[in-house]
Amino acid sequence: MPLPALPFRLTRPAPHPGVAEAMLRLMEDDETPWDALATHAMRDAALSLALLWMSPLTGDEATRLKDALAERLQRAGRPLLRAWLLHAGTQQANAETIQHLNQRALMSAECALHLAIEHRYSRPDEAYLAGLWQALGSMSLLASSADYAQLRDETTDPAELRRRERQRFGDDHIALAAVLGQHCGLPPLVLDAIALSGALEEQIASAHPLAALLRAALSLSAPVPRFDEAARLTGMTPETLTSLQTDVGYLSSQGLQEIGIGLPVERDARSLAPGASYPSLPPRWRKLALSGLLGSAFEGAADAAPEQQLARAFRLLFGKTAPLMLHATHDRVRPLAHAGRPAIDTLLGELGLRIDDETSVIALALRTATSTSHFPGRDGPGRSTRDWHVTRWLGGAGILCLPWEAQGVRGVAVLGIDESLDITPDEQQLMSTLVASAAQALVRAERQATHEAHRVEATRADFIDKARRVTHEINSPLTVIKSYLGIIAQREAADAALTGELTQVGKEIDRVSTLLKKMTEAEPDPGEDVNSASVNEVARSLERVYGNTLFGSRKRDLEIRLPAALPAVAMPASALKQVLLNLMRNAAEALPEGCRLSITSPGVLIANGTPSVEIRMIDNGPGLPEARLARLFAPAPSTKGDAHQGLGLSIVKDILSQWQAYILCRSQANVGTSFQLFIPLDQAP
Repeated sequence: MPLPALPFRLTRPAPHPGVAEAMLRLMEDDETPWDALATHAMRDAALSLALLWMSPLTGDEATRLKDALAERLQRAGRPLLRAWLLHAGTQQANAETIQHLNQRALMSAECALHLAIEHRYSRPDEAYLAGLWQALGSMSLLASSADYAQLRDETTDPAELRRRERQRFGDDHIALAAVLGQHCGLPPLVLDAIALSGALEEQIASAHPLAALLRAALSLSAPVPRFDEAARLTGMTPETLTSLQTDVGYLSSQGLQEIGIGLPVERDARSLAPGASYPSLPPRWRKLALSGLLGSAFEGAADAAPEQQLARAFRLLFGKTAPLMLHATHDRVRPLAHAGRPAIDTLLGELGLRIDDETSVIALALRTATSTSHFPGRDGPGRSTRDWHVTRWLGGAGILCLPWEAQGVRGVAVLGIDESLDITPDEQQLMSTLVASAAQALVRAERQATHEAHRVEATRADFIDKARRVTHEINSPLTVIKSYLGIIAQREAADAALTGELTQVGKEIDRVSTLLKKMTEAEPDPGEDVNSASVNEVARSLERVYGNTLFGSRKRDLEIRLPAALPAVAMPASALKQVLLNLMRNAAEALPEGCRLSITSPGVLIANGTPSVEIRMIDNGPGLPEARLARLFAPAPSTKGDAHQGLGLSIVKDILSQWQAYILCRSQANVGTSFQLFIPLDQAP
């Protein structure tokens, strides 16, 4: 089920400055105390919202909230957390009122937890989470609208306040808290309890027990506690509830005082003393600090995948989905490998956006290294249909393009934005810093992966070559031995026992020969369908991993134009990948600068009586020498240097033959070379 849209431009509330400072102090240690940081996160509704917005709850994580928050803190890592805490509260509207509500949310959460324990509710952490979360609707409205505090001050009746909120924002604070909970993966019962927190008492009495526990907790933590209502909802005496409320208030204040925060003495939020505030750094120093922290964020994360860390960073810092990371390869705009968007990457490859496209703001940002934005509008694609496509794929009303450069590679990050261009100049600058740091890590990861893939492929080819030689050498004496066994069997034909034993020995020799042959065959990857492969998926994956290294960085072009509905072939993906990669590598190494390799398919045809997919790999290079054409698929010394053994095409033919496929080649001097592959369809039911 899709998540509900937020009713307006949402600014998430910032954590309490005291909590932020305490967490920054804890992260000064060499060994980060993640449990202690998670304890602070549980005391702060805004902090919990940010962490769960970054990575929503799954499964039964709500029943072990502290562990779930600790895990998310570790995923983010110290540099990203420090950058977020430094950035979070610098532009906070209505900060003092938000701080008061945040502290009051802790009181509600602790009351809900203790009431759940008193009533032996089986999932007390859910009650705590509901109590902590209920205030987040009001806190978010305060952070998002400078005039919301005045609206609260003018309206004393809760029902009237909610009516005016719906009129002004499209949702009231209770509904908004539930929507935020859905985006953060809160369990359905917790969401129901939050949604019912403003309902009539008789409605709550017939609801799930968690709703009554939350409402009672809110009654006890109100500026003027409603002990009678809490007593009716829980069946506990007002005296018992008064004692519980006093104890919880003391425990909550003690916990906050440990980090320099005390619950306000005044019960009325309108008469608060001035609250704590975030430290203010001069812009130049703040920029330097954030730049260093965000650069480190892609080196010190709990896992080493930069695309995952980029997604976390955008969710944590800005509450947004990470941008598309695109780069220039020769004259095309292509997705950066390992950027984590395979579905959109495929669509972009089919879209064929070029750097010289004068209508596209994406291409403009790449050419000029200047930030650009674009809103196609509701009446049609506007000037650039390609930009319109990308905008729709990203789910925004418009796009913001942030250029980057990393290790000699130029690119652009394309971010979906809403109609209000809801990004301040300060945020856009921070986004550019984050994108630049991510690009460094992504380009480095792409090059490492390509280098490793080349190394593995070279090792594999070397192994297959040696295995083929060994197999050939061993098969010769095995053939001689089997011939002698046949002679002996003919000579001793009268001895049935002996001839039977000789036949068995012959079968074992055949089995040894078969095992040796298997050493030279391509093995399927673990977990793949050993009898089927998608030509599109294999070709696109090779383009993502090798496109820039083999072609773009060498100023050659790779063009893949395959029908989207191309059927699967009866061949393992790993074998097909090895075939296509060998042919791509051969082309890339033989083509001069400015040339192109095209991978296309006319679809399905009958080849030698078998329905097959035809794949065409055509280049516009210098063509193959006639001497090589005569022995094209036989192992031969390579003209490419010592690192090449001249076995690529021989291996290609062997693999294709193994799966009843075959290959043809045509080449003409100064015109180019084409290979046609005919691979049987996967016709399994």
